[in-house]
Amino acid sequence: MGNGKSRKRELTETVAFFVVGLILVFGSSIGLQLYLGTTTPLLAVESESMEPTLYRGDLVIVRGVNPESLEVGDIIIFQSSMSDVPVVHRIVNIGYSGGELQFTTKGDNNPTIDPYLVPESDVLAKVIGSIRYLGFVTLILILPGGVFFIVFLISIFLLSSIICESFSTKEQ
Repeated sequence: MGNGKSRKRELTETVAFFVVGLILVFGSSIGLQLYLGTTTPLLAVESESMEPTLYRGDLVIVRGVNPESLEVGDIIIFQSSMSDVPVVHRIVNIGYSGGELQFTTKGDNNPTIDPYLVPESDVLAKVIGSIRYLGFVTLILILPGGVFFIVFLISIFLLSSIICESFSTKEQ
């Protein structure tokens, strides 16, 4: 009988661990938003246009920025009229047009500059760091069925843990 209570307690601890983990993730996300001054402090790189500086699947850390403080060479996140997904490219030139600051950008891996100027109003943030490959989790989550895939993997992990423990307690 003691074994049944032990399994129940272990399952309760595992569920509590995941709940606390989720609270920490969401809490730290809100903290990062406040600290870095942007609603999206972490963003997954979705293309190869910035290789070898940033690779597809890298997680970039970004900070809200006053566009006037940006310099040639900075990597920025901006909203393009050509895509719903924010673009991560490097500033290669800065100028004014119609009284508004305009940025010429280029992906490090692209042969030519972007065919459009980025007005200061479209600049979302500046990249301040990156973590290699961690963005793949985000890229999986945005796929149709991605959340179910992650839940499936966690479920497999939990079930295998329970089964392995069951076998180890039978051997003793």
